[in-house]
Amino acid sequence: MIRKIISTAGLLLLAGTAWADARDQLDTFSSDLDTLSARFEQVTRDENGRVSEESEGRLYYTSPNRFRWDYRDPFPQLMLADGERLWHYDESLEQVTVRPQPEATESPLMVLTSPELLDRFYESSPGETDDILEIRPLSPEAEFDRAYLHFDNGIPDRLVLSDQFGQQTTLTLMDVERNPELDEELFIFVLPEGVDLLEGM
Repeated sequence: MIRKIISTAGLLLLAGTAWADARDQLDTFSSDLDTLSARFEQVTRDENGRVSEESEGRLYYTSPNRFRWDYRDPFPQLMLADGERLWHYDESLEQVTVRPQPEATESPLMVLTSPELLDRFYESSPGETDDILEIRPLSPEAEFDRAYLHFDNGIPDRLVLSDQFGQQTTLTLMDVERNPELDEELFIFVLPEGVDLLEGM
């Protein structure tokens, strides 16, 4: 599945808290969320359950709408949204594509860090347990049919997305830090010397 399926997570170490449900955990997690960082692993399986893509790296987010996804293995790539533009740098191709940054409603990362957007553009309901939130986009043009956000003691740690083609993408988050101090340079794209720059749509 596409790199722009971007998930959310954070650190909320409240041991022993009795959570009402996954939505309660999401609301608590997103309250006063300014920045976050985490390692991630992303696995996409086809309609037959076979792994079609695997990757891992690190993500950074700063409120209200900037994020950075460093894909480090197996193919180094960078997805960076600076608040105005979305940059995609593919190191192996020595190519950068830039386009206007999509609306927040098109990014699960933005929506899940802002429950008010979740309520406007998605339908959410309890999952099989109190630690799972089921999410369905209201728009028929969305890139996924449904998603399941999993929590572990208040921490969003896994997002599972299914699309209309039977593909399933699982994004697992680890070493999550909520509101860390992040360098502003993380969200500024500097064009590497000698790469091709393409204007995307």
